Amino acid sequence: METHKTLYPIKSNGKYGYINNLGEICIEPEFDYAEEFNESLAIIGIDDSFGFIDMEGNLVVKAEYEDVYEFSEGLAMVELEGKRGFVDNKGNLVITPQFNEASIFSEGLAAVQLGYKWGYINQEGKIVIKPEFLDAFDFSEGLALVQSGGKLGFIDKNGNIAVEPKYNYAYGFSEGMAAVQVKNKCGYIDKAGEIVIKPNYSTANDFSEGLAAVELNDKYGFVDAKGEMTIPAKYDWADNFYKGFAAVAIGDKYGFVNKEGKELIPIKFDNVDTISEGLISVEVNGKWGYIDKECNFIIEPNFDEVSKFVDGVAKVTFENRIRYINKDGQCIWKV
Repeated sequence: METHKTLYPIKSNGKYGYINNLGEICIEPEFDYAEEFNESLAIIGIDDSFGFIDMEGNLVVKAEYEDVYEFSEGLAMVELEGKRGFVDNKGNLVITPQFNEASIFSEGLAAVQLGYKWGYINQEGKIVIKPEFLDAFDFSEGLALVQSGGKLGFIDKNGNIAVEPKYNYAYGFSEGMAAVQVKNKCGYIDKAGEIVIKPNYSTANDFSEGLAAVELNDKYGFVDAKGEMTIPAKYDWADNFYKGFAAVAIGDKYGFVNKEGKELIPIKFDNVDTISEGLISVEVNGKWGYIDKECNFIIEPNFDEVSKFVDGVAKVTFENRIRYINKDGQCIWKV
């Protein structure tokens, strides 16, 4: 079997290290904490401090921070003496810890809190949108959700108000629209703040692959960008579309539908999770396994917990012990 580049965290004799997709130890267990790799770096812990290693096990960011967060757009948030700043992927402290709170970088900007107000910095640490908001969220499609005067609205990257803060509830933009609540009902606005789908729904999800799950009369269906109910509201729960599949539930049983509302995976499982590398994790009688898109069991439901496949490997729990399996269901590593 071919060796892949992805590494997976393991725990052995109380210490954490990493294996490859063949189950071979590539980074010896020597850390007190370890997470999965992201942007080719992984969070590790030594005693009560945290840093990052590369895929050769070299310490890139010294384990000297009280807390660290995953890299996003080449920068990772770190915490020192209760303040937050950012390091780059070479280990340089590029933005000194000075903020009470901060978010990860999104579209080149990060929300930060100074005093009791939120604003935004760029990747050099310069404040580009002054702290004047009660709350601030990540940028999405060029706009960010902010709270001002107890209401929610949107700003652009210059700090200009794009949509006046007037909503009690609102969500970030996806596919050109954002869900908002008007008089206890949810609909969608465009980037000019115009209502494009009337607020007729109890809840409304983000748009994904051209459709959004909405709740009408205690049932879930899907609307398109024109507000047409293309999949009738007949489900007790519905998730967003991903790769042409959306998880839905009727009663306490789960399955998947396509964009025409056809059941691709029968609604008969106790639970389901997202598709990963062509396989879908499903629960049957309290145990999890994996099926293909034709609903054939590829890996029988024998596990207490499962995760998505990453580069052909998934972490599972069997008899309260963690192990890693490949897509043939073979165990490549276990405690």
